[in-house]
Amino acid sequence: MKAYRLYTTTDGASAFQKGQIKDLKHLQAEYFFVQQDPPERRSFDWHPAPRAQYVITLRGTIEFTVTDGTVFILQPGDVLIAQDMGSTGHKWQMIGDDSWARTYIVLKEGEDDGFETEV
Repeated sequence: MKAYRLYTTTDGASAFQKGQIKDLKHLQAEYFFVQQDPPERRSFDWHPAPRAQYVITLRGTIEFTVTDGTVFILQPGDVLIAQDMGSTGHKWQMIGDDSWARTYIVLKEGEDDGFETEV
């Protein structure tokens, strides 16, 4: 399954890796919730992740930008693992007309996130 991981670099910036989630990997989670932004909310400015969490896009296409200006696109079915809690942060904006609907799965502290970098 296609995935991106946001992380904090040694100099405190937000960066990302492209990869995948290990098949059939069982992960321990604290809780989960869903969120859908209203149509008028088209972007969210610079912010770090509030906690280590999966963000699974259900609807919408989202462009993420990290500290150095590099961008990546999330589409329905893509997984984002947000772990850049101590960074300068990332920002996002919606592409197209669909609002962004997603599920957040908050990982237990210290839990393996199941991410494998792209080879």
